Amino acid sequence: MVAAAEGSGHGDLGLEDAGLLMPEQLREEVEVLRRMLSVLREENNHLRMRVAELEVSRAAPAVPSQGPKQQAAAPAVAAPAEPREPTEEDRRRVLKHLRNEAYVQLGPSKVAGVGVFALRAIPAGVDPFPICNQHLATKEQFAVCSASDLRGVPEAVMEQVRSFFAPLTEEDGWEPQRSDDGQLLYGVLATGMNSLNLSWYLNHSENPNIAFQDAEEEGSYNSFVTRRRIEAGEELLANYRELGQEFFALVSGGRS
Repeated sequence: MVAAAEGSGHGDLGLEDAGLLMPEQLREEVEVLRRMLSVLREENNHLRMRVAELEVSRAAPAVPSQGPKQQAAAPAVAAPAEPREPTEEDRRRVLKHLRNEAYVQLGPSKVAGVGVFALRAIPAGVDPFPICNQHLATKEQFAVCSASDLRGVPEAVMEQVRSFFAPLTEEDGWEPQRSDDGQLLYGVLATGMNSLNLSWYLNHSENPNIAFQDAEEEGSYNSFVTRRRIEAGEELLANYRELGQEFFALVSGGRS
C-alpha cells in the first residue's frame, strides 16, 4: 500500500476548505439568520393586520346617504367579473345567428320617423330581435323614475324619454301607475339612452304584425313575437295600446 505524499492527505485540509465554518463565522451566520427571521415576522404581522382591517371594512354596513331624502343603504355587491373573451363556441353561435336570425334593420318609415324593417322573410311566432350569446350581453332592466324625478332633464332629452319609455301600467295593462303623490312612473332603461337596441324603434299600427309578450321577470322589459310571416322589406309594427293609456295617448294624439 502506497502512502500518500506529504501534504496531500485529507487530514491536512483546513475547515474552510472542507466547507465548514469556524465558530466565529458560524455565530455571524446565525445572527444574520436571526435578523432575517425578525424582518419576516414583522412583515407577517403587518399582513395579518391588513387582512383584519379589510375584513372589518367589508363587514361594516354602508353609510346611508345624508342628502335631503335618506335612502336605505344598498347591500354590498361583489365586484363584477372581468369580461371574458368570446370562445370558439361563441364564434360558432354568432355565425349561426347571422345566417338564420339576423332579421331586421332600421330605415326611414312612412308611419313616423325611423322604423324597423325586415331584412329577410321572418316566420310567424318568433322573436324578431333574438340576442346571440346572451351570457355576453347586458340584461335590459329599468329604473323606476317619477315625473318629479325627471324634472331638470333637458326638454329635448325628455321628449326622447317620453317617446321610448312608456309609463308603467297597473295590472290591467292600461291604467298608468302613479307615485304616492300622483306622479306618473316611468321605466327608464337603466343603462341609458345610448344602449337602445333596434326593437325600441317599432312604430304603431292598428293592424300590427308584432305582439308584445309580458316580461318574464320583475323590473325587466317585455319581449316580442311575430303575429304572422313578415316579408322582406316590410315594416314591423306593434299596437301601442298594449303599452297603456298614457303612452297610446302620446303617440296617437289623444285618440282612445
